[in-house]
Amino acid sequence: MKLRVATILVIAALVAIGMANPGAVLGAKPDAVAFFAIVAVGLFAIGARAPYVFALISALFLFGGYRAIALSLEPGARTRSYFGVYTTMRGQGVNELQHGTTLHGIQLTGTPERERTPTTYYVPNSGVGQALRAVPSLYGPAARVGIVGLGTGTLACYARPGQHWRFYEIDPVVVRIARDSGAFTFLRRCAPDAQIAIGDARLTLSEEPAGSLDLLALDAFSSDAVPMHLMTREAFATYGRVLGRRGLLLVHVSNRYLDLSPVVARTASGWMAAQLPYQPATADPTETGSVWIALTRDPEVLGELLASGGHWEPLPVTDTAPWTDDYASILPVLRALK
Repeated sequence: MKLRVATILVIAALVAIGMANPGAVLGAKPDAVAFFAIVAVGLFAIGARAPYVFALISALFLFGGYRAIALSLEPGARTRSYFGVYTTMRGQGVNELQHGTTLHGIQLTGTPERERTPTTYYVPNSGVGQALRAVPSLYGPAARVGIVGLGTGTLACYARPGQHWRFYEIDPVVVRIARDSGAFTFLRRCAPDAQIAIGDARLTLSEEPAGSLDLLALDAFSSDAVPMHLMTREAFATYGRVLGRRGLLLVHVSNRYLDLSPVVARTASGWMAAQLPYQPATADPTETGSVWIALTRDPEVLGELLASGGHWEPLPVTDTAPWTDDYASILPVLRALK
């Protein structure tokens, strides 16, 4: 009896803290909150001689049932999935998402116009920004656009009425953060009708009809990890089938430790390519340097893209071994440590 009374007092204290300062409970340590909640419920269950209640709550915790706690917008709010830890932060006029050590997205806040502004690796003068702005002239008003990697949904703000957009995202937690948490409104503001396919993009794309996309942007890196199975000759064959002859493939290869441009040049055999290394002219933290590679099998498409603007340059070809499903090594493309 005393144990149950003490447990009720603990739970009441947690509730009081949460009501007085939600950030203390829903802020930087959702795992700790979940842990203490489980301990409290467990003590109550043991006192009530109902150990199955404790087992049930523990199972919910282990399988991610606590994650809703972590979708708070308080500074440092975190959520964890199989693919890593995501940290949502609110700054002065911006919301940010970190995935591990990598900035996953920034959204300006305050007005609808600011919320629709592409930022970080996706600013208008980046390679993907240049390509997506050229889509109407390349493919007409009903262009079909696919994006591998949702992030915060920033690229959605290049969508135009009449276009058909589809995102391919492996992590359901990322979908919840970008679409459902309220932390980021790119999707709601810019492409509310965009489809989202959850699952490994290579498997999902292999099931798509041939020639079903006009442009496909590959932006699936996280925390400098390279999803090698998305960068092999067999993977590029899948992209080529889904895109069709006039399709345009954009590959994001920005990486602190690896120079992936030679890998793409050697692996994407039969494609014509150019790259756009972009560096912001100012120290604006909402703009990030990036390297995007554009590939197509149609010389007219590449020529029109290069003529649309930006400092595109030839993709260097080296003796780097191409990546395949049977062989891929990062050792030849490691950057020299400074």
